[in-house]
Amino acid sequence: MLDLDRRWERPAPTPEQQRNDIWIGLGSAVVSIASLEVWRSAYNVPINGPDWIAFAVFAVAGLALAVRRRLPLSVLLVEAVIFIAMGQRQPELVIVFTMQMLLFASLYAAWAWSRRTRALHAATVVVLVAMFGWLIWQFVHDMPEDPPVHEGLMSPYWAMVVYSLAINLIYFGGAIAWGHVAWRSARQRFELAEQHDRVLAGQQRDRENAVRAERVRIARDLHDVVAHHVSGIGVQAAGAARSIETRPDVARTALETIEESSRTAVSQMHQLVGLLRDDGDDRELAPQPGLADLHTIATTDQRPVLSFHQVGEPFAVPATIQLSLFRVAQEAVANIRRHAATAETGSVTLRYLGDGAESVEVEIIDDGRGARSPGDDGGFGLTGIRERAAMHGGTCEIGPRPAGGFRVRVRVPVE
Repeated sequence: MLDLDRRWERPAPTPEQQRNDIWIGLGSAVVSIASLEVWRSAYNVPINGPDWIAFAVFAVAGLALAVRRRLPLSVLLVEAVIFIAMGQRQPELVIVFTMQMLLFASLYAAWAWSRRTRALHAATVVVLVAMFGWLIWQFVHDMPEDPPVHEGLMSPYWAMVVYSLAINLIYFGGAIAWGHVAWRSARQRFELAEQHDRVLAGQQRDRENAVRAERVRIARDLHDVVAHHVSGIGVQAAGAARSIETRPDVARTALETIEESSRTAVSQMHQLVGLLRDDGDDRELAPQPGLADLHTIATTDQRPVLSFHQVGEPFAVPATIQLSLFRVAQEAVANIRRHAATAETGSVTLRYLGDGAESVEVEIIDDGRGARSPGDDGGFGLTGIRERAAMHGGTCEIGPRPAGGFRVRVRVPVE
């Protein structure tokens, strides 16, 4: 129930909390100095030694609270040493309420903010043993040789001993319990915040999955629409070709049907593609990526680390080729992220080749050690890369490297 193992590590104080602690430390120092002056004036008790030493010690005890959340165990030990040293030099000074409260606050802060469980337990044991050992030593030192006559169950001396021990047990136990409750409350708030974030992330994933499923359905509808109309257009075109010379009226009707069907297909395709767009999607207004954007694919903050290299003097490349090569590199890098579990590094290289017939080439390699088949991407990514290369009359090389790893290289001629 006490969670004395304290497996959760409380986050460090925020900058705002640290600024507040500075003001608390300054205020505690001022109150400590003022309380010492008021106390000695009220009871007319002289201070042993120079007055400034006592005032300086009280000020240091108050200022120590300025770092109670950053260095809770150090503050606890400092306050304990000051308390015992001041009590040993002049016991009357530790009666001042500010000295009592400063020690209480340091013990509370240690249990509320310490992030080192074993050190906290050790420091607490040291402080308690030192405090109660010093208190018992005071009792033994002040024990009267001839106990006075008393009317109660105990003599005044032993009654004072019992009363002092009980007060100190409540004092130290209360500080520890209060601090531990504060630590537990902070942990519960942290766990609730994490749970809230997980719920929100789960809801976001559910929404994305629902959108993705709907897009798959719409894509299938788009395929069905295109297939239906294109098939009809093919049939009508074949009929028109056979009857265009012998029966022109039939051919004309077939061509009109083709025209109507193509218009319907285009209209339905526009509607379905519009559904596929994200809400508020304005990407059609943005320029399509090209070779100048290849460096954005190579990232160093993910594993494997990918570097970007450019070879040769750039020259003009048609926008369609630039877009296709960008998509080739994008798909190849995605395959590395998905399948190259053993890869540590990789590279994206763009080459401008001008040896007679100009051409441009992109090459993506990784150093993965596992053998991968050129077709094991789990989808149509590598097939799409081959198709893009063939569309522009280029060449494609996809497969494992002799020295290990995997290579995707596409070269496209530029007229």
